[in-house]
Amino acid sequence: MTAGDGSSDGLLRLRFPDGDVEIRWNTGELPVGVLVRSRGALWRVGRYEGGAVVLEPASPENQAPHGPVVKPTPIGDDSILLETILEV
Repeated sequence: MTAGDGSSDGLLRLRFPDGDVEIRWNTGELPVGVLVRSRGALWRVGRYEGGAVVLEPASPENQAPHGPVVKPTPIGDDSILLETILEV
């Protein structure tokens, strides 16, 4: 993770367009423009703001090759891992 992005040892605060904030774990750096999957949808990292990763919806062109995701019913809590799809 880069200095000043507000992360601590891979912990990320994800801020979604609807205002929700979720905590996820990621082992690598998330540059602006990278596609990630969370909540069963694709998102693009828009910017870093106040130590949080601000996500924007991925474009339909980006979503088409990756297809929809059916989120299985979790046995326990939701996963804390963030899946990186494509670095731009």
